[in-house]
Amino acid sequence: MHVRLESTCSTPAEGAFLGDSDTARLIAQRDWSGTSIGPIAQWPQCLRATVSIMMHSTVPMVLLWNEDGVMLYNDAYSRFAGGRHPELLGTKVREGWPEVADFNDNVMRVGLAGGTLSYRDHELTLRRHGHPEQVFLDLAYSPVLDESGRPGGVLCVLAETTERVQSQRQTETAEAALREAKETLERRVQETLAERNLLADVVESTDAIVQIVALDYTFLAINRAAADEYERMFGFRPKAGDNKLDLCRDQPAYWAMAHRLWGRALAGEEFAEVHHMVDRGGQERSYEMRFNVLRDAEGRQIGASQFAHEITERLNDHRRLAEAQDALRQSQKMEAVGQLVAGLAHDFNNVLGAVIGALDLIGRRPDDGDRVRRFAEAGLQAAERGSKLTSQLLAFSRSQRIELKPIFVCDVIENLREMLTRTLGPMIELDFGLNPDPVPVLADATQVEMTVLNLALNARDAMPEGGRLSISTSTRSISGDAELADGDYVELTVADTGTGMDRHTLARAMDPFFTTKPLGKGTGLGLAQVYGSIRQAGGAVRIESVPAQGTAVRVLLPRTDLISHGPESGSVASSSSEPGRGLVLVVDDDFDMRGMIVNSLETLGFSVLEAADGAAALAVLETTRPDALVVDFAMPGMTGAELAAAARDRYPDIPIVIASGYADSASIERAVGTSARLLRKPFRVDELLSAVSEAIRMG
Repeated sequence: MHVRLESTCSTPAEGAFLGDSDTARLIAQRDWSGTSIGPIAQWPQCLRATVSIMMHSTVPMVLLWNEDGVMLYNDAYSRFAGGRHPELLGTKVREGWPEVADFNDNVMRVGLAGGTLSYRDHELTLRRHGHPEQVFLDLAYSPVLDESGRPGGVLCVLAETTERVQSQRQTETAEAALREAKETLERRVQETLAERNLLADVVESTDAIVQIVALDYTFLAINRAAADEYERMFGFRPKAGDNKLDLCRDQPAYWAMAHRLWGRALAGEEFAEVHHMVDRGGQERSYEMRFNVLRDAEGRQIGASQFAHEITERLNDHRRLAEAQDALRQSQKMEAVGQLVAGLAHDFNNVLGAVIGALDLIGRRPDDGDRVRRFAEAGLQAAERGSKLTSQLLAFSRSQRIELKPIFVCDVIENLREMLTRTLGPMIELDFGLNPDPVPVLADATQVEMTVLNLALNARDAMPEGGRLSISTSTRSISGDAELADGDYVELTVADTGTGMDRHTLARAMDPFFTTKPLGKGTGLGLAQVYGSIRQAGGAVRIESVPAQGTAVRVLLPRTDLISHGPESGSVASSSSEPGRGLVLVVDDDFDMRGMIVNSLETLGFSVLEAADGAAALAVLETTRPDALVVDFAMPGMTGAELAAAARDRYPDIPIVIASGYADSASIERAVGTSARLLRKPFRVDELLSAVSEAIRMG
């Protein structure tokens, strides 16, 4: 079936996190604006991270996103879907699989409520190739949390077990037939060769591996499947009358296992176990074995039987399924850690905001002379350094939206120089070789900071006894590269003199969740995160490494002709406008922060009302219509977004300034819209004046 895609919704940079599989290309080429998940450029980070994990997995995985369960899946799932692919991609799950709509309705109901579901050998009837077919599946459903911490979709990891279930049922049928025949034959099995041949006919009626052994370890019967397996494993074909132990005396490991297992069975024990063996080619194979006792008409034991079937692929499927679930849990755990860091940084920003505001007011009214002004300015500078550190902590929470802007990589590195020196410690010699004539690149400054820090920390861990870390930049022209468009690039190189990597480790270095560090010392996400963010910027990451000599990571970012305005400053020049006039309602649950904002606005000439939470603010709004609201975003009981919505129910055009210490600007904009002005904590008094004055003027 040929499907023609008429329009696209993403550039290579926007879809880079998808990878380069067949399904990834279909997703990247598709126009998603007509679905509830929207264009790829607007996908939230949680959706991007989950889809990226799926695209790089060999296990069938499908994500059911939003309440209508829009389907996104990987190559392995497309093969499972059969003739339903590719029309299935992007459809609502209820419409995509109408024959199991009730089952999927329950999956969505449980998953979006935060619950999980798992099924073993679950039977369904699906129309994958135009006709109904019975399938059996191992299924695991887990909720995927969105940016607000609520379930935004449901991830399904599956393994088809149809062949194994059908084979097992055939085996059970054959075992039942053997038991029935055994009741007839046990009375006479040692009397005539004809009866022995009859037993052989019975064991040949199944595809399972069947052996029947007498008390002296002589084969009474062995079917073709068992003989074939012996030949594949050991190079010989047993037959009825051969002694089992004599045949395998030159296979010491198997002889010992056979003696132990058959010894138990011939001693009267019935049991089932899984065992692993290595064949002649060095491949490990796994078998499920069941041993039964064989008795004559008088109840005396005359031997034992063994039914076995190979389960190597089944175990591999389950191992891959568990690994995929572990990867998802680890990703969600990392998101939780990021949210914790963001929350702690928010509280720290409130403290910094109060300190900056108080010192700024002292500097504006230096009643005690120059000495007070000097200390006030010193306090401001110290507080702003703390603010910068908090901004970096928030960036590590991975909740900021990636914004590609013209930047100078050298400026980013210079801003990190002091932090790198403190973080890496005295045993690491830092060497900077920055291009004296830098050119701008189109990238996200925060992501470049995280890239440099990730690479520097990895290098430090590779030099436990100390060493030299070199960070340099240069310009390169590239053409004919399979991964990069032709053009000029800035190359950022982070090189160490550490332990290095062998070629096997180097080949997997950027795989998500791959790490050579001890348990608890690394997540395996650092280099994968570097690769993902740089690819989104249209760049590439190359690694060179030699064991015992060191590693060099080269990050290539595309040069831009746009003009960079240089590094951002944390301070704002004093406004030349006259002090504002108007009534402002300030709402913040932090007492110190609220007091600083109130005092600042009063000093600037505003009339001010204050409230400690959303409920108190709504009570004020019942009787008073202020000229503007200054509202904290994160408050207990009622968030700033909820208060803003309630305020605009009463006064649709009221100007609102949202003050927030969180870095997640995208979620704030989704919550309150773009009509509200966003003021990041901590801020200077001039920034507060500018935000409130502009809000009133635009309102």
